[in-house]
Amino acid sequence: MAEPSSAKIVAGHKLRRLRSSLKLTQAEMANELGISASYLNLLENNARPVTVPILYRLGRTYDFDLRDFADDDSLRMTSVLKEVFADQVFEDVAMSRRDIQLLANQHPSAAEALISLHRSYDLMRDAAYGGEQKDENFLSPRPIESVRELLETSNNYFPELEEAAADCVRRINLSPGKKLYQLIEHLEQKYDVTTRILPTDVMGNLLRDFNQHRKQLLLSESLKESQRLFQVAAQIGLLGYSDSVNNIATSAKCEDEDTENLLRMTLSSYFAGAVMMPYGTFLEAAQETRHDLDILSSRFTASFEQVCHRLTTLKRSDERGIPFFFLRVNEAGYISKRLSAGEMEFARNGGGCGRWIPHQAFRNSGAISVQAASLEEGQKLLTIARTCLAPRTQPAHYGTPMYVVALGCDLKFAKNICYADSFVNAKTTALTPIGLGCHICERQNCQHRGSPPRGHKLRFDISRRHSGLFTSG
Repeated sequence: MAEPSSAKIVAGHKLRRLRSSLKLTQAEMANELGISASYLNLLENNARPVTVPILYRLGRTYDFDLRDFADDDSLRMTSVLKEVFADQVFEDVAMSRRDIQLLANQHPSAAEALISLHRSYDLMRDAAYGGEQKDENFLSPRPIESVRELLETSNNYFPELEEAAADCVRRINLSPGKKLYQLIEHLEQKYDVTTRILPTDVMGNLLRDFNQHRKQLLLSESLKESQRLFQVAAQIGLLGYSDSVNNIATSAKCEDEDTENLLRMTLSSYFAGAVMMPYGTFLEAAQETRHDLDILSSRFTASFEQVCHRLTTLKRSDERGIPFFFLRVNEAGYISKRLSAGEMEFARNGGGCGRWIPHQAFRNSGAISVQAASLEEGQKLLTIARTCLAPRTQPAHYGTPMYVVALGCDLKFAKNICYADSFVNAKTTALTPIGLGCHICERQNCQHRGSPPRGHKLRFDISRRHSGLFTSG
C-alpha cells in the first residue's frame, strides 16, 4: 500500500519529546528513520511538517500510538494562552489571536513555560492579596490543579488500574443485580471488613468512612445503590489493589501529602468505575446503544455521572472509544470538575459561557439537553447535559444540592451518538456560537455576556442603549 503524503502535522515538540524519552541524539534517530539529521532538526523546530510517511516510519521503528502523536493539541494550548494573556498583568501587551496561535504552533515549549510561569505568579498573587507570608514551596500547584494536570498528562487512562479492576471482576464473578451484595461479601470475606449503612444524623457530611481499627466501612444512608456500589468498590481498590494505586501515585512525585492523598482518592475512584463498568463489556455496550446514557446506567447499575465519567477513560490503543470531555457545573456556574479531551480546554478562571448548554441545563431539571456549538477557533462541539442531585446530608430546608453533568465531543462523532440524530439528519446544523468564558471570549454583541473581555475598554454613548451592558464597547 502506498504511503499517503498529503496530510501534514506540525508536531515538532512531540517528536523532540519522543527522542528525549528514547535517549537518542538527532543523528541516531535520523539514522534509524532513514532521513538526514538536518531534516530531523527542521521537523523538531516546526520548520517542516511531520508528514504521514514520516509518521509511518516512526510507527514502524518505535513502539507508541500514532494517533496520540498525530492529535493536534495546539488548539488546546491556544485557549490556555488566551486566558493567560487576558490577565490584567498583560493589559499593555498587544497579543492578537494570530500572535497567540503562532506562539502555540511554532514555539510550544516556550508557550508551556509561559503558562507554568503565569500559574506560579497567580499563586503568589493570591497569597499577596490574602496578606499571607509564603515560602518558595507555595509555588507548587494546588492539589486539585496538580491532580487535574496528571489526569490530562495520562489522557485520563491508567492501564494498570484497568488490569487490576479486571482481576477484581474475575475473582468476584460479578452478576447483574447482585453486584452490591457480592462486593460487600467480598470485602468481608477477603479483608475482614464489614459494611454498615448509618443514618445521616450519625454520618453527618460523611458519605464514606473507613474505620481501620474496627475493620468497618460506614456508608451514609443518603447514598443510592449505584453510589454505595461505587464506594465499596473504591474501598476494595484501596485495600486489595493498593500496589497499583501506590505505583501510580509514587511515579507522579506529588509535591505534598494533600496532593498525594487526593491522587489516591482519584485513582481509587477510577478503579471503582472500572469494576462497575468493565472496559471491553462497557465499550461494546456503549457502541451498541450509540451511547444511550440511560440504558448504560440501567445495564451497569451506575449513575448518569458515573457513566459519563467512564466514557472519558476508554483510551486503550487497540480498543478506543470516542474522545469525550466531561465537566460538572454547580448552581453558581462554577466548574467543579473537568476532564479535557483532545483539543478541548476549559477556562480555569472566571465564569463559563451562558450560551453553552451545561449552564442552561438547570432550566430543564432532570431532562437531557443536547447542543451543537462552535468555538471561536472553529471547533464544532456536541454537548449532552443533565441535572443531577447530590446526596443530601444536611437539613431538608437547606435544599438538595443540584449540579449539571455534561459530556461532549467533536461534532464529527455525532453519527455514533443517539442524542444527535436531529443534527445528523438535518441538511444544515444550526450551531450556537459559544466561548470558554466571557473574560477570554471576543465575540461581539452577545446578550449572554456577563463581563467584557479583559483588555477591552468599555465605551458608553448616552444617545444609545444596547441590549446588554457589555455590548456597548
